[in-house]
Parts: sequence; structure tokens; C-alpha cells
Amino acid sequence: MSRLIYCLAISALLPAFALAATEKPTTAEGWRALARTDLAAAEQLLRAHTPIPFDDENPALKRWLVQGYADAQARVAEIQGEADWYYTLSAFASGFRDPHVNIQPTGSLPPARWPGIIVAMQGDVGVVAERDASDTEAPPLGARILSCDGKPLAELMETRVLSLTLNPAFAADRRRAMTRLFIDRGIAFAPAPKRCRIEVAQEVKDVELKWRALPKPEEAWWAQLQNAAIGPAATFGVSEPAPGVTWIGVPTFSSGAQTAPKLELLIAEVLKRGDAIRASRAIVIDTRGNGGGNSQWADKLAEAIFTAPVLAKHQPPPVKSAVDWRGSEGNADYWRAWSARMREEFGVFSGSWLRAVAISDRLREAAAKSVPFCRDGSDETGPSGGQSKRRPNGDSPFAAKVYVLSNGACASSCLNFADRVLFVPGVQLIGLDTYGDGMLMDVRSETLPSGLARIVLPQKVARGRGRGALEVYAADVRYDGAWDDASVRAWVMGLANGGAR
Repeated sequence: MSRLIYCLAISALLPAFALAATEKPTTAEGWRALARTDLAAAEQLLRAHTPIPFDDENPALKRWLVQGYADAQARVAEIQGEADWYYTLSAFASGFRDPHVNIQPTGSLPPARWPGIIVAMQGDVGVVAERDASDTEAPPLGARILSCDGKPLAELMETRVLSLTLNPAFAADRRRAMTRLFIDRGIAFAPAPKRCRIEVAQEVKDVELKWRALPKPEEAWWAQLQNAAIGPAATFGVSEPAPGVTWIGVPTFSSGAQTAPKLELLIAEVLKRGDAIRASRAIVIDTRGNGGGNSQWADKLAEAIFTAPVLAKHQPPPVKSAVDWRGSEGNADYWRAWSARMREEFGVFSGSWLRAVAISDRLREAAAKSVPFCRDGSDETGPSGGQSKRRPNGDSPFAAKVYVLSNGACASSCLNFADRVLFVPGVQLIGLDTYGDGMLMDVRSETLPSGLARIVLPQKVARGRGRGALEVYAADVRYDGAWDDASVRAWVMGLANGGAR
């Protein structure tokens, strides 16, 4: 049987949901009606275009499609405005606990407010990292937030942040949840804290949080919030911050007019200097903020840094794996359009172009036959998981010490990059644990009927993959300091200059 296509016969696909933009409602009932319509569309799009409703190997996804939808519809009665509408949708998507299912607003949400402090996570405790200098009553820098509204912060993070968005399985999301707990989005069913117990210089006292508009310019405030959580993304490029140390910044592997030229230039520079880089003292591969993109770029960069022979010699243990693609006309149309982009980026008859055309044809064939899955890979697959625990020991194949810097955002194609480079002996992951993938992959998006949000739809599911669902690569050297760029670079340079390994 061909590795390229076979399909499992089952019931016909659901019809497409009609999408039409509307004006923003002006009443609570208007937002409730819009939520009902958007939820119904989101549920039907997930049924029509993703593996979820037919995936017997991941039954929790199927259960949440039913239970999560029922929970979201029940919550509609609590909706008072736009924030409640959005976070009702977000909670439904987030409940799949798979990074490749989510809801994204197409515009700005209602203005956020802050209590005069920005809180960062240190261990399991919230610590004041920034404050409103004009407010003499705002808790001081370094103050420890012990609890709020009579509840531990961990409980509040779960009920008021992590149940609506983000994922508690990941270190980066737990840090983000701490900062976001101290943002007021005006969510009726997840209100911001009102009163907190804090510790300052070993003195414990209760303080009332005084919520206010964000300071101007808001962009600077959001940058401070990002620094407190996991810091800014890497900067594209190859630099030498110290003699013999090469810093390779790759904040994304995404294709597109804005990023593809930068990736091409980056890879060309690494190839040009490859021998010298590998013979230097240290290489830092900065993946901060890299949530993935196109694995073709990830593979090209890995081979430019490490060379194809080295990567071929040092690979993850072999597994019997496959992917099941969800056949639908919408998915086929997406891949036909994607083939045009791949032709532009990599050339006609390139592997990327041919792959996109083939996927489009196979998914259209499946849709025409009313079957949900087309398999790519082994007929029989083994169990998934455990790959991150099987990294090799041994000496590096070249002189330079190699560090992969993560702020916890590394996901999707960035994790595919990690799969390759972290199995080269001597390579160390530093900073935070990576993000993790679910079994669902290869996303596209559809606009919901309101026109105010888009749902991200995964098109395939992994079988027998080396990394299991939500499996992360744990940092070899963990960083617990401030995540602003200057602090992170200083810490990394300390390692590169002979610090503890």
C-alpha cells in the first residue's frame, strides 16, 4: 500500500457553515446572541475540518468537543459584553488543551486596566516587578503577593486565567498566567482580584488593588508585561557579541513576505560562516518567541548550523509513525493556495511545492469520497512519547559549545527543530523548558460569523510520534532571573564565557 495515500471509509462530512460579518452589538443580549452563533460555527468547523470528531486514539478531544461546547453554551447566560463573548469562545478552544486549537480576535479587545503593579512569577510566588512610580500606595518592587480575595494565587490563576486561555502544562504559560492575573479585562465570570495579602520586608499586610487605565504609551507598558512574563522575542540575525561567540537569532520559522527573506538571509549568512562558527568557542541559537511556522525553514537552518552529515548521524530513535490528514474541501483549498506560496518561496517543482500540491489533491479526493482521513506514513504505528528523555550523552562533534536558548515559546516547527538539534551530543537547552505540541498539527484558520474572531483549525493528527502529547524538552540549565533582553544576554554570555554548564 502506498505511503502517500489511503483513506478510511466513514460517514459523510458536515456541510460548511455560512460566514457573514456583523456590527458589534450594543447590548448584553446582542453579545449573547453573537456568542451562540460564533460557538455554533466554531463547533461545526471543528467537526467538518479537523481530526477531532473521528479521532478514536485521542478520546479526550472528542469528549471536549461535546462537553466543552455544552459548557460554553451554558456560560452564554453570564455574558455582559465583548470581553465575556471573547473569553467564552476562548475557554471552549482552550479546553482541548492542544496549542493548535485556539480562537484569535481579529481586532482589539476592550481596553485593559492595571492595579499599578506588574507581577512576575518567582517559583510559585508572585513578585512585584514593575510599579506605578506616581502612586505612593502601590506595593513596592520585590513585594511578594501571597494571596488575593482569600485564595491562593495558583487557584486564581486556574479559575480566572488558565481555564479561559493558556495551558497549565507549560512553564511559559504559567508565567504568563501570573502576569495576566493582574490585568482587568472586564470579564464578568472571571473578575480581577480586589484585595491581596502581600509581604514586604517580612511584614504581612492586606492591600486593596486600585484599578486604573494603562499608562501611556501603552506599547511600553505591554513590553514591560512581556519582560515580566517571558521577555521579548529574539532578533533576527547573526552577530558576534564577544570574540568566538556566535549569536543566531531566529524568532520565527514562519513563511510569508515579511519573514521568508529574513530567514533566507539568516541561513545564507550561517552557511557562509559555517566552518568558522563551528570552530569557535560557542554558538547560541536564540529561539525566544519562536512559536513555529514552516518546518522547511527549520530544517534548512539546522543543516546550515550542524551540517546534514552530522544531523544524519545523530537522530532521535526510530519510530513507526504516521499522520492522518482530515479530508475536506476547505482543507484542500487551503493547500492549493499554499502551493502558490511555496512555488514563490522555494520554486516550481521544489519539494515544498510538490508536497503542497499532493496534499491538496489527496484531501480533495477524500472529501469527494466522504471519508475523513488520509494516512501518510506507516500502516501500523507504535505508542507515542518519551523522545525528550532519550537525548544522547557524549562529546560534541565540533569545537564550539552549542546552546539553544528558550524562553518557553518554542513550539510546532520550532519543536521539530529541537527534535533534530538536541540529539546532537553536547548541545544544551538553556532558559526555560520548551513549549509542547498536542497530537494535532498543520493549522489554518476561518473567520467566525461575527467577523470579530478567527478559529485556528488543525488539519492532521500524529500517530506514533516520538514526542507525546504536550511533551516538552526540559531545560538543561534553567534561568530564573528577569527576562528582559539585557539580563538574558548577560546570563547567556556568562555560560558561554565558562560559567556553570
